[in-house]
Amino acid sequence: MTLLALVVSCYTLVGCGSEDPVKPKSKKSSVIAVDSVYASDLDGGMLPDGLLNELATQGVKIGTGSEVKVSQKGREWLITDKENQQAYTATIESDKITFNKATYIDYELERDAVAETYKSFVTNYNERELTNVYKLWTNKSSDYLIVNIAENETIYADGQGVRGTLEKLAKGHHSTKNDRWNGSDISEMYMRSRGGRLEAGIHTTNALRHGQTWAYLVKIGKKWLINKVESIETRNLAGHKKIEIHAKSQLDGIGYFDDKKHQVKL
Repeated sequence: MTLLALVVSCYTLVGCGSEDPVKPKSKKSSVIAVDSVYASDLDGGMLPDGLLNELATQGVKIGTGSEVKVSQKGREWLITDKENQQAYTATIESDKITFNKATYIDYELERDAVAETYKSFVTNYNERELTNVYKLWTNKSSDYLIVNIAENETIYADGQGVRGTLEKLAKGHHSTKNDRWNGSDISEMYMRSRGGRLEAGIHTTNALRHGQTWAYLVKIGKKWLINKVESIETRNLAGHKKIEIHAKSQLDGIGYFDDKKHQVKL
C-alpha cells in the first residue's frame, strides 16, 4: 500500500523529477530575421559582415561572393549564393528583414543557354536548316508565332501550324523566301521559376527582315526551347500597340513577361 501511494502521488503532483506532460514545450522560432538597418546595404548590392554574421548565428551561411538583386528598392531583394547553390528572398516586415529560401538559379549559365537557343534559331533559319529550327521549339499546342511582314500582312500560327508557317516563310511565300533575320543581339532578358519550371522572356532588335522580336522560352529537361515568337518589321512598329504573346494572367499566364524584378544582366 505504501508503494502504491507513492506511485499515485508522483502522477498527481507535478514533480518527482519529471516534466509536466501537459505543459507544452517551447519551440525555437524558425523565422530568419535581422534588423532592417541593412536595407540600404542590400539596395546597394552589398552583404556587409555584420549581416552575414547575424545570419550565421541563425544557421544561414551565405558566401561572401553572393549576388544581391533588388526586386523592390527598400523592400525586397533576391540573394543568389553560387558558392552554396542556394537562393533567398529578403523582405521587409515591420522593422525586420525576413529571409526565406527561394529557387536557386545560376543566372549566368541559364542566360547564356537562352541566348544560344535564340541564336541557333536565327542561324538555322537563315541557312534554311529548317529541321534544326523545328527542334528548337517545344512542339506543343501552346506554340505561337506572329510575323509581321507588311503593313496589312501579319501571319499567325499556333501548335503544329508553326512548323508549316516557318517553312512557307522560308521557301514558299512570294515576298519572304529570300528574307533573313537581321539585327543585333538580345537587348533584354527576363527569367523566373514558375510551377517548378524555368522560363525566359527576351526582346531583341533581331527580326525577320529588320525590326524587333519578342520571344518566350521554357526549359524542358536540360534544354531551353522556344514556345512563342512575335516579330514586327521596323516600318510597322509605330502601329504595334501591344505585345500579343505577352502572358495573360487572367488565363494561364504563359507567355512573354518583362517584370523588372526578373530582369537578367546581359
